[in-house]
Amino acid sequence: MSLWRQALERVAPVAPAAGDKRMSLAEAIERFVRPGMKLNPVALQSRPVAALHALIRHFAGSQPDFEMMSSSLSGNYLQLVGAGLLRRAVVSFAGEGYPTPGPSPVVARALAEGRFELENWTMLTISQRLLAGALGVPFLPTRSLQGSDLGEELRDAGGYAEVEDPFEVGRLIPVVRAYTPDLSFVHAWAADPAGNALCFPPLQENVYGALAAREGVVLSAHHLVSHDFVRRHAHLVRIPADRVVAVCEAPYGSHPYGNYAVDVPEFVPYANDYAFMREHRFAQDSEEAYAEWLREWILDLGDPAAYLEKLGEERLARLEHEAGPETWREELESHAEALDAAGPPGPVEEMIVQAARLVAERVRDEGYRVVLSGVGQAALAAWLAHHLGRSQGVHFSNLAETGMVGHDPRPADPFLVNYRNMATATQLTDVLEALGLQACGSGNRCLATLGAGQIDAAGNINSSYGSGGRFLVGSGGANDVGSAAAELVVVAVQRTQTFVPRVDFVTTPGERVRHVVSTLGRFERREGSLVLVALFEDEARDTADALEHIRARCGFELRVADDLARLPAARPDEVATLRIFDPERAFLGRPGTAA
Repeated sequence: MSLWRQALERVAPVAPAAGDKRMSLAEAIERFVRPGMKLNPVALQSRPVAALHALIRHFAGSQPDFEMMSSSLSGNYLQLVGAGLLRRAVVSFAGEGYPTPGPSPVVARALAEGRFELENWTMLTISQRLLAGALGVPFLPTRSLQGSDLGEELRDAGGYAEVEDPFEVGRLIPVVRAYTPDLSFVHAWAADPAGNALCFPPLQENVYGALAAREGVVLSAHHLVSHDFVRRHAHLVRIPADRVVAVCEAPYGSHPYGNYAVDVPEFVPYANDYAFMREHRFAQDSEEAYAEWLREWILDLGDPAAYLEKLGEERLARLEHEAGPETWREELESHAEALDAAGPPGPVEEMIVQAARLVAERVRDEGYRVVLSGVGQAALAAWLAHHLGRSQGVHFSNLAETGMVGHDPRPADPFLVNYRNMATATQLTDVLEALGLQACGSGNRCLATLGAGQIDAAGNINSSYGSGGRFLVGSGGANDVGSAAAELVVVAVQRTQTFVPRVDFVTTPGERVRHVVSTLGRFERREGSLVLVALFEDEARDTADALEHIRARCGFELRVADDLARLPAARPDEVATLRIFDPERAFLGRPGTAA
């Protein structure tokens, strides 16, 4: 045989990826994790829950003083605080997200006792800092943080600055400092033995932290697959093998968070385990109850297999069933009796309907192409506007900060990360693109709906600190959209604790707030101050009584427009549509109540 044919025999076969890094999670933790490390548990649509359980089992009781950076400190990530593993967290949100967003007692206790430090950023700037670390640059420009107390706090901490634009004299540009973790944890749908990992969008904070990590990635995977399988699905590979130090098989390793896949028949999606999330949240109410929860679900279980055995096959099969894109129908039917018996709308429902009408009106009048929704009542207002607006010829693209674009919200589940919505999306991406480009990028035509822990007459929003310095939940993506989206519509229950003379902390500057819709009326920001421009129809009160009622529930001086309007009450069809999105009334509250 000629030399060139001999060479061809050597070259033609596609070589497998080099290296076999398979090991157990316990072995990976023992080999690659050291006290004092900066850890980045990557928040994709899946989370590395099984890996963090192994971390807790290995280091429990030893105070390893880890620092963690991730987009949020919520759900199972709170277990790192409760188990005493974290010295510091660098996040955009610290609290609980399900069933409703709110502070976590685990975080509150740790902060009060000085066992733990929190550095609060925004969702977009977390991704930007990790991206800068992956790019190997010292900082990246941002449109977030400028003009807020949050920015000033982070400037003092040394991660944020405003520098002179080298191309425009006198212009100050906000920049955020690169962040480089020591080690990253990722949970993927599948990986080959070398560590090439398939991750499905939406990707939330994406894998920038994994690509930036100095010492590499501890990778867990629902499936271990062949090199050929990876090559057939190379468009889904987000973690290359050269960054991975350990490959650990961990079926359902994201539980209680779901994991969804599209058009790969070998992968069977599973849904969020909401019942488990509720139990975890209720356990946080006392230190003793939480310690018992950690013991039962983590410390007393030797490995991921024992965890799955405790969950049981029946529960896992149910989660796989619930991941079906149309299973919301049977879930909604389970609430049919309550929906049929529901009476007239309460104040919260009236507020959301009025906000939805306003969103549709602003989209039509201003030509906005995208509506980004915050969580809870703000999301319901955007979703209702999307469905009701279509009959009026009002169309826009829904946007969720985690990376869902153009989705048609499905009934029965008001959770912002409702994975059933994925099947209706026109694009699945990440925070950097969803927030940084589509919602907050150059020339965006994005209207955003937000809630508010506090709001003042200037429209400034606080979701960071309460009276006495008590930590709330942080910015999430609120400061990002408040700094750069075209317009903000805020929804908030009318009460003096919320409508305050001056917010305790400016998480989000009020400059882009155009309207605030409360449970009693609509405000508009005119000449830098909120003005009451419309009342809701209420047969029980005349205008004078209605104004007095609002004034008693407004912590700042109530300004009333000369052209004060009356808005028609919510119609039965609007209320019925709203209720099918939140049949358990997580955000609508009890019928007829204001909260």
